[in-house]
Amino acid sequence: MHDSAPLRSAGTAGPRAARHGDSLLRRMGRGAARPFRPPEDVLAPISLGRELQRPVTTGRRVVVSRPQGWAAESTVTALLAFAFAHYRYDRVLALDLGPGNSGLGPRLGVGEPVAPGLSGAAIESDSFDDVAQCLAAVTDGLWVLPGLQREIAEGRLDAGAYHGSVLPLTRFFGLTVIDRAADASDGLNRAAQASAHAHVLVVPSTREGAASIGRAFDWMNANGAESLPSRIVVVFTEQSRRQDAAFDYRASAAILRQSGAEVFRLGFDRHLAEGTRIDPARISAATHAAATRIAAECLRRSL
Repeated sequence: MHDSAPLRSAGTAGPRAARHGDSLLRRMGRGAARPFRPPEDVLAPISLGRELQRPVTTGRRVVVSRPQGWAAESTVTALLAFAFAHYRYDRVLALDLGPGNSGLGPRLGVGEPVAPGLSGAAIESDSFDDVAQCLAAVTDGLWVLPGLQREIAEGRLDAGAYHGSVLPLTRFFGLTVIDRAADASDGLNRAAQASAHAHVLVVPSTREGAASIGRAFDWMNANGAESLPSRIVVVFTEQSRRQDAAFDYRASAAILRQSGAEVFRLGFDRHLAEGTRIDPARISAATHAAATRIAAECLRRSL
């Protein structure tokens, strides 16, 4: 059934097949146990899929960032983009506003710009067929606006250009997922954050990661933004097995939820750890389930 099927794969396989997120033994065990799964294990993914298909009257924008330090925000952005594109019937757009080299493009299987991006002559057209010529297609229903890192590096993409050229593009899409990288305070990043209907904060599954979220929420309370956590989804990511053995995820999540935010954990995944193009058919079952739940929560909060 469409609602419970794996996320669609993007692109074609490379010379070496990427590793599966789950081991062969685990995949075989899950297949053998499938006929004996309790009904709720089958109905829950179907219910989430239906939530992700909820219609929107205007395009929703989800911004993904990290409070500080290195975190897998590009990985989370790509997983959300794949999840939205898989379940929804309208279009999904992915944007990478992170400084420096693009982290999102390689995760989506998009290398050097294969389309003109903002420099395209048809970017301001009222016809999606014209605008599509400026975009790079990832899968059915999922597009990327390429070349934004070059625009940022050359100083041609600031808050004004974002409002004038990038933001109007989102009207063609049901969901736009924006990789904002570091939670910086420059004009472009402030404009992206202000335009968001939901905000995802990505941190490592460590004590310092939890502390950084706590400091961010304290800053919001001190600066009159105490209502912002109601639009925030926190995602703790594991870059290695048992990344911080002393980290108490459940206690940290309970504290953060008191602010109004929702909290999820994205466990270690062998496929994601390769750092290359994400093949949704090869991520672990736990990653697939977590990405679907995070996407559904982002959509709920954006509405």
